[in-house]
Amino acid sequence: MTSTKEEIPIISGAEPFRLKNKGAKVLLIHGFTASPTELRPIGDFLHKKGYDVYSVLLAGHGTTPEDLQTKKWVDWWESAKTAFEEIDHCDFVLGFSMGALLASRLAIEYQQQLKGVILASAFLRINPKILSKVAFTFSVLKYIKPYFSKSAETEQFFKDNNLISYMKYPMSAVHESVKLSKYTEKKVLPKITIPTLIIQGLKDDRIDPDNYKIQDKLIPAKDKSIELLPESEHIITVGPDTEQLFASILSFLKAHEK
Repeated sequence: MTSTKEEIPIISGAEPFRLKNKGAKVLLIHGFTASPTELRPIGDFLHKKGYDVYSVLLAGHGTTPEDLQTKKWVDWWESAKTAFEEIDHCDFVLGFSMGALLASRLAIEYQQQLKGVILASAFLRINPKILSKVAFTFSVLKYIKPYFSKSAETEQFFKDNNLISYMKYPMSAVHESVKLSKYTEKKVLPKITIPTLIIQGLKDDRIDPDNYKIQDKLIPAKDKSIELLPESEHIITVGPDTEQLFASILSFLKAHEK
């Protein structure tokens, strides 16, 4: 095992990966409670196509749920920003789920540098929709029940697909993720002007599949496209539409890398 700056061991396999090549530079940002493993399929695909691929491990992830419980959304933002700035002139950012919220902010703060941003399964409204309506209770619930376990079915899915993710949700961190989603919807999306690709699985089981409509409405970028994956649930990188997913990403990058 390796260690973070706080000397908390990183789970073996959850480390950020780096796939060197001579093409355009792409930063991949993973989602909530997860790790770079969920974006490795995209990373491997882009690397084979000649792209120079970077990934980031967000603060509190890839270690323990207890570590994540201590983090604020600004800590995740600092992780993404630091990773981006360590890349010598990054060209594109691809964010998945909560990572798409962080990628959105990079898209407005570094709009003069970036050639495009890809927002995949963006975490805006929760599925089932009722959870979004009661999200205000999370600020209290985190004191009553600090953790909620994921289902056995979900755990098996992670194992089957070699995905490293926590098996329980730290509710304080869940509350932070909701705050980040609200901030992004209100303060960030309306300011994105660079080329944008929005990707959404229509059978998403964790966020509202209609989130792409919110992004389409709020993002003012003139060069904006939407890719809908008809059979995919939330983790689209190991779903049934990966061929369509990879093709849409590659097409977007090629159209804007010059």
